[in-house]
Amino acid sequence: MSTKERIIDAALQAFSKHGFEGTTLAQIAKNVGIQKPSMYNHFKSKNELFLLISERITNQLVTNIQTTAKHYEETDIETRLYAVLKHSCDFIIHEQEGVMYKRFMLFPPAELRSNVREIVQAGDQEINQVLHQLFQQGLDEGRLRHIPEQMFHSAYYCLLDGLFTESFIYDDSDFQRRFKEAWTVFWYGISKEC
Repeated sequence: MSTKERIIDAALQAFSKHGFEGTTLAQIAKNVGIQKPSMYNHFKSKNELFLLISERITNQLVTNIQTTAKHYEETDIETRLYAVLKHSCDFIIHEQEGVMYKRFMLFPPAELRSNVREIVQAGDQEINQVLHQLFQQGLDEGRLRHIPEQMFHSAYYCLLDGLFTESFIYDDSDFQRRFKEAWTVFWYGISKEC
């Protein structure tokens, strides 16, 4: 692994554990086994490093969603949509990258808030493409209510974001129960069959 990648890995761990404000370049350098001035051979600032990691993690989440949707493309809309939501939650809850994702989504550094918003919005544009395919599949199967597609997107994002927040509060067994209950209400709201 290159020094640059080792720095990124150490920074991910530090930002995930201590947040942006609680992490210093000196700590990251120490964890990599280099001197702080050497960090500047790879990154101009802590801000640049934080934004790079935020963008990488957003891209990983997008890839996770795209891969899941592709993997389940031969299944019915209910199964496929459930899998996309479940795998997204698993990524956010169980991966170190997920901890970092929650941090920069919910508590972005004040001076980087607009940069983080741009990263998240770019990721949402990619996710919207997957949601469009899912919405269209649901209509083609005749299983979704004829609601505006934007309403479908909004409901999905509210469910996903709410579940991310729930994951802070509840232990795994309670979270899994709440996930299933929230999914049931969401499906009830968009399905013609309920």
